[in-house]
Amino acid sequence: MFKIYDRYKEDFRANTKLAVPIILGQLGQIATNLADNLMVAKLGPANLAAVSLSVAIFIIFAIVGLGISFSLPPLLAEAHAAKKYNRISRYFKHSLFINLSYALISLTGMLLLIPMLKCMGQEQDVIALAKPYMRICAFSMIPMMIFQTFRCYSDGMSETLPPMIAMIIGNVLNIGLNYVLIFGKFGFPELSISGAALGTLIARFAMFFILVGLLIKWKDLWTYITRINFKQNQKLIIQKMLSISIPISLQLLFEVSAVAGVAIIMGILGKEEQAGHQISINIASIPFLICSGLSMAAAVRVGNQLGLKSRDGMHRAGMSSFIQVLFLMITVGAIIFLLRHILPTFYLDDPEVISIASTLLIYAAIFQIPDGLQVVTLGALRGAQDVYIPTLITFIAYWIVGIPIGCLLSFYWNLGPEGLWIGLVFGFLVSSVLLQFRFRFILKDRLAI
Repeated sequence: MFKIYDRYKEDFRANTKLAVPIILGQLGQIATNLADNLMVAKLGPANLAAVSLSVAIFIIFAIVGLGISFSLPPLLAEAHAAKKYNRISRYFKHSLFINLSYALISLTGMLLLIPMLKCMGQEQDVIALAKPYMRICAFSMIPMMIFQTFRCYSDGMSETLPPMIAMIIGNVLNIGLNYVLIFGKFGFPELSISGAALGTLIARFAMFFILVGLLIKWKDLWTYITRINFKQNQKLIIQKMLSISIPISLQLLFEVSAVAGVAIIMGILGKEEQAGHQISINIASIPFLICSGLSMAAAVRVGNQLGLKSRDGMHRAGMSSFIQVLFLMITVGAIIFLLRHILPTFYLDDPEVISIASTLLIYAAIFQIPDGLQVVTLGALRGAQDVYIPTLITFIAYWIVGIPIGCLLSFYWNLGPEGLWIGLVFGFLVSSVLLQFRFRFILKDRLAI
């Protein structure tokens, strides 16, 4: 163990420096979502259901948007390391164009979906509350995607601190605005859940302006942005960025939809099983934030080494991330296993639901390792600009292996909720193993071109 640390200690430090600000920013978003849910819950179950319905639709558009924006960091990392500085401005400009275009498309799509809410089998009072909330959320896609462009630009230039600062300030502002606008405090009108949506919209604009202000002052980051020529668009660059971003979006969708699919199938088994699943997946998903930070660090550092055409550097950047996430998730898995009877009690006091959640947390402890490994390996592959085969791997792992095995074990062999979670374990395991093989193949193949 000490030999491994001595060999990769500089890489561990570089990964941590990049990953920690990303993780802290995401934890701030988790805190905001929790605060929003607690405030909206005080308005009653219909309001909470309306927010849940709207967010479920919004998150699909948001996940695709995140994937589209994620093509920028590895391209910038490669260009910056290779000292091809003229490409930095071009990549940023075209990313902004693509992200804004997607924001307008998703805005239109969500607005068109609002009249169709009545076809989703929801109660009328929930639909009436959801419509104005969803309308405001739809417009918040514009500041979200603009912010995401600047965030990915900063991350790709190995400066992850400015986005973290902007996100934390924006999240604190969001919580304050939601409190004021939901309940009508300090002379403001009481807007109910529409106030929550409006607070989020304002906070997202604020995050964008804060980040721009930070980038203007942060070293030479603003220099490349001022060199942008908006009169010249290059079709080949747009095609290149879309060829990376669309597969990344599909990767995210395959995993998110698989977990959502398990939740829906769990509802067939019963409300207690569904509640137990929701508690367990919520606990299991928290370590995922740390892994996603390391994944972005791996993408940037592998991209840097690709620009330097260093196979050994790509190997070190990838392996150091894999080792970090391996030790981290072994620790997290052990904690979840040891506390599996205690953690569910923080959510409710129903003995049956707690029993189901405690059992499912055993499988959550098991899949922490393959889940963390596959997330970071995907990041390393994005840094190497390899996205097509990984996308196919994620589809096979979750929808050809994981979900079918889970359904077979759950319904044919009568394992119930445990069967579905065993399916998830198989899905994560297949994904992590195949992606690791793919990364090793890329190390031999990518720099030989």
